[in-house]
Amino acid sequence: MRRRALLASAAAVSTASLAGCPTPPWTDAPTEIDGAELTFRREYDGDLDVTGSGGNDVAEVRRRLDEDPPRLVVAGSLLDGPRRCERVSLLEATLDDGTLRLRIVSEDDPESDVDVCSDVAEPHPYSVAVAFADAPVPERVVVRHETETVLEKSV
Repeated sequence: MRRRALLASAAAVSTASLAGCPTPPWTDAPTEIDGAELTFRREYDGDLDVTGSGGNDVAEVRRRLDEDPPRLVVAGSLLDGPRRCERVSLLEATLDDGTLRLRIVSEDDPESDVDVCSDVAEPHPYSVAVAFADAPVPERVVVRHETETVLEKSV
């Protein structure tokens, strides 16, 4: 089973901690994951074609396999606290055993200048684009929001 940390190059950059796990400082800059290029963004283009029950977390896979290199885009929305105080981050990503696994979490936004935030839940959109330049396209995609699996789908 192949597993690698996503941001070995970020060792020089400080990291925050979330529930005992190191949280890398994600940006729009591409990151290498076992031969695939991964880009995380706190936004997504267009609307999602899936709905959660009662506004719960949702995610979908957009296949772009005819591009060069072939790619997958996971677009989703994590329902959590107010966006002016919190943000979503990609905590972990692995590509092993023919499965792309992503774990998205919410955390305090270090750039927020708000003193007190309400506990009102709001959707936090995100997208993860994965280009498979030197790795085969996986057979399955699994997405977790915090500890809940919100997507498990064949490619």
